[in-house]
Amino acid sequence: MTLLKRQRSEHIRRRRMVETAADRLIMLNDFGVDCVYTPSGGSAVTIKTILLNDYYSVETGSVAVEVNQPIAVIRTADAASIAHQDTMVISSITYKVVNVRPDGTGISEIQLEQQ
Repeated sequence: MTLLKRQRSEHIRRRRMVETAADRLIMLNDFGVDCVYTPSGGSAVTIKTILLNDYYSVETGSVAVEVNQPIAVIRTADAASIAHQDTMVISSITYKVVNVRPDGTGISEIQLEQQ
């Protein structure tokens, strides 16, 4: 099997892990928490999210600084028009949206900044 065929097979296998919008909702209901999403100038809606809040090291010249980057994992359909500066409240903490990364499978990773 060529490398390209193996990569394609692996890609197809991964995509089958969570296939439908209903499957993605079940995943978020099982592992997620409520999030109040408010688009700029719009009305608030409650959606499910999985909040990732990993720490990593950033090199700033000769000094390394540890920072955290909160990321909300959501169903793309739950906030289809999400944009920079929209607001999310998760576990009573308010965040602003700073980056939106849809993955092409119906899930988006939303990079957040705590307010």
